[in-house]
Amino acid sequence: MAKKIKIGIIGLGWPGREHLKGYKQCADAEVVALCDMNTELAGQQTKEHNIAHLFTDHKQMFKEIDLDAVSVCLPNFLHAPITLDALKAGKHVICEKPPSLDAKQARKMADTAKKNKLTLMYALCLRFGGAAKLAKDYIEQGELGEIYYGRAVYHRRRGIPMGSGSWFVDKKRSGGGALIDIGVHALDSAWWLMGCPKPVSVSGSAYQKFKRVLPKGAHFDVDDSAFALIKFANGATLNLECSWALNLPGGSLMQIAGTLGGLELNPLKIYQERKGVAVDITPEVPNVDAFAGQTGHFIECIQKRKTPLMSGEQGVQLMQILDAIYKSSATGKEVRIS
Repeated sequence: MAKKIKIGIIGLGWPGREHLKGYKQCADAEVVALCDMNTELAGQQTKEHNIAHLFTDHKQMFKEIDLDAVSVCLPNFLHAPITLDALKAGKHVICEKPPSLDAKQARKMADTAKKNKLTLMYALCLRFGGAAKLAKDYIEQGELGEIYYGRAVYHRRRGIPMGSGSWFVDKKRSGGGALIDIGVHALDSAWWLMGCPKPVSVSGSAYQKFKRVLPKGAHFDVDDSAFALIKFANGATLNLECSWALNLPGGSLMQIAGTLGGLELNPLKIYQERKGVAVDITPEVPNVDAFAGQTGHFIECIQKRKTPLMSGEQGVQLMQILDAIYKSSATGKEVRIS
């Protein structure tokens, strides 16, 4: 019987609490410590979930108790430094999205995990949803043939987040706006369904058009929408659209097209041709807890020394795409990714 993996959770906002719920459903995981500067919130969680240890300093947590792994569930600018501290302390890490503020930080995180022979995984929970997993099964079974086109959309009509201290709309702390916040989910999901081909070029535009909807005097130096065309080494193409605010209906859409068929999510539908006739299939999607699947996968990867579905190296490539979209928008030119 494999020994339980002892977990600490750093950051108890909504993502951290979802990680905690996920671990509680995993028989091979035991959350033994929580860490957050909000002692009232953290105290409520330790009491509710009967967790023995509470800290306000992650380094103190690493020194004082025996941990195998941590969840890093903090604002974007803390992802890289806290993850690096954990890896250097010998802890496996699952870090919330986006991986970091840029590809340079993501590279350092991936290299540190590899050097220390530790698991580094990024929390892109949409990969673990029932519809996404079923869609992936169809693709891997060859039902769609060669995948050559994708479209990923995640729009809010009005939905600019602020966060504690308005960090979401402060580029120094967030790294970007709608693109790096929700666009990363749409991008990653489509890229994963397409087989994670190597990105080679990006043309993109990012806009800030809705500062007027924020409180007067609010600091706001990030994008509220972004659009991109991404090309891959295997010849495939992906169109990405995302926004916090847009004068169009909000919602999400994922479309993947191949030589033998296509599919879309939200809801899942398969488009194929059978004996010369167009056929639409609406599969029954299993009801699964994406966060429980995500944390369970993380624990399995630690125990079996498996490479995670969303690895450190994939995190580097994901950040390269995001960096390239912002650079393309700033320069008005296509950006090549080496």
